Amino acid sequence: MVVYALNVFNLLPGKEAQYRDYSVKAGRIIYGFGGRVVASGWQPLRRMHEDRERRHFIVVEFPSETVFQQFVDEAERQNIHDLRETACSDYIWTLYQPWDLREWVRTGPQ
Repeated sequence: MVVYALNVFNLLPGKEAQYRDYSVKAGRIIYGFGGRVVASGWQPLRRMHEDRERRHFIVVEFPSETVFQQFVDEAERQNIHDLRETACSDYIWTLYQPWDLREWVRTGPQ
């Protein structure tokens, strides 16, 4: 089953090149295992619910939870996690299963 990794974070001032380096290295691993970036965003157009932080987000699709774990393990083996962890703050990284929202709305309460 496909899974989605949601990454929400703030880049630390002066660490943009470091995060870019992480992104290139992580991207090689992600795409090498059959994953792909499906959405990303930055410079929010509106701040909602009193969010005062500048935020970035990335959504990565992995073919399975097993492949996601292979990515995590390989990134650890290549020692690239530190590039991300020291370039960002307020990092949220969550793994999700697909949700057919149309079907959920159509079928009503379960």
